[in-house]
Amino acid sequence: MMPQSFLLQADAMPKVMRGVSRAFLIAGVLVGLGGGLAAATLVNWVEHPRLRAHVTVQTNGGAQESFLIRLPRDRILDSGTLDGLPARFPLDLQLPEGALVRDHVEQFKLRDREGEVIGVASRHTQALAGTTSAAWVLYLPGRGSLLLQHGESRGLTEQLRARGLRPGAPWNGEITLRRTGAGAGATGTVRGGSGAFSRHVGTYTETWLVTGVDGEGHLRGTLQLDTLTVRDE
Repeated sequence: MMPQSFLLQADAMPKVMRGVSRAFLIAGVLVGLGGGLAAATLVNWVEHPRLRAHVTVQTNGGAQESFLIRLPRDRILDSGTLDGLPARFPLDLQLPEGALVRDHVEQFKLRDREGEVIGVASRHTQALAGTTSAAWVLYLPGRGSLLLQHGESRGLTEQLRARGLRPGAPWNGEITLRRTGAGAGATGTVRGGSGAFSRHVGTYTETWLVTGVDGEGHLRGTLQLDTLTVRDE
């Protein structure tokens, strides 16, 4: 049987110590969940079949490959932006108040140049001191992933509005937008990759052919990524 004095000391434990104990318990649970998610991401639980790659080898070195995204059919998620374009998708997507204030997150199905779905792609955009930084992650099951990054002087919404688009009003036309820079030869940077793309670096271009926007701000058209990579030995 425990001494009565010990029991009194336990009852008199400061509330702050109990709070610290609960904090450690919650932190332990979160660390465990984070570790499980990390393991699920890093471990190849399923051996994905390797799909045919449409790669063109350049005479001066490097491998060229094109990827397509068709809008709106290939859009999986769009966090939306404060100025209304592009519109949030799906419409019932609810984000915490204040989340992604300066960030724009998009996810798409990814196709090869023949139009076959070969993976998924995620585009993250962030406004930084008057410029926009965009980063792509292309995931191709059975092959690996590629990380792409570029800067934009003007975002997609600003470029479309300069050509007559108005919020809340449908627009039809045809505009080709090179988003990896204003100059004819401007490109983005292939930062690296995993799997078959491990230690690959190079350049890429991102081109949007916009053929319409509905009244809710959903775009119609084609997005094309053209990569030129070499293995960094």
